[in-house]
Amino acid sequence: MALVKSPLLSVEARGTTAGVTFTTTYAGAVAKAKPHPAGSLMGVRPRRRSIMGYLSRLWGSLSNAERQSWRDWASDHPGINKFGDPFIMSGINAFIMLNHHAIRLFGFGSENDLPPVDPPVSAIEVLSAAKGIGLAGDIDLTWTELGAGIEADTWEIQIAGPFQSEGRVEVLSRFAYVAKVAGNVLLDTISGLDVGFWYWFRARYVALDGQISAWDYAQQTPYEGGV
Repeated sequence: MALVKSPLLSVEARGTTAGVTFTTTYAGAVAKAKPHPAGSLMGVRPRRRSIMGYLSRLWGSLSNAERQSWRDWASDHPGINKFGDPFIMSGINAFIMLNHHAIRLFGFGSENDLPPVDPPVSAIEVLSAAKGIGLAGDIDLTWTELGAGIEADTWEIQIAGPFQSEGRVEVLSRFAYVAKVAGNVLLDTISGLDVGFWYWFRARYVALDGQISAWDYAQQTPYEGGV
């Protein structure tokens, strides 16, 4: 159990109790609630490993012609690394990447032995986040698209937070899946968030064949409730 130094109601209180950390900064005494993730990662990593293992075995069962088709697709569709530079994936990497997206969002049975022929029919243009108008803890997300999404595809939404204050840039390492909606829908409400904290969101279009658009980002603090 953490020890709080100095009386709890004192301006010199320091330490953590009941999930609240008391510190003293140049601005004075500060009490901060411990942030917690919006969703648990329990079960995510084992499922990811299961998908990767399944796809690795599936790659081994493909014919030479099917494998070559993935190599050709990868050569024609360079990826972008974390520094923003293009690179050419291997055939197996392209196969696993697209099919992992497909299985993760649409389930087993959506994987493909051959690469896509056509590009995705839509991509996100601008993602916007606003305080909800329903329940306390709601944030309403809306977005515009480049193209025309179809019901069989999906929009994937991820969340990072809660954070103590508004941020200047996205926290890429903190994002986790939170929701998906049909590809012909352009809005969603994220509920049950902590009032008084800030959240980052990102969204992208994911085709049934696993092809993805670029992410777009927005941040907002939830509706506080009341009139």
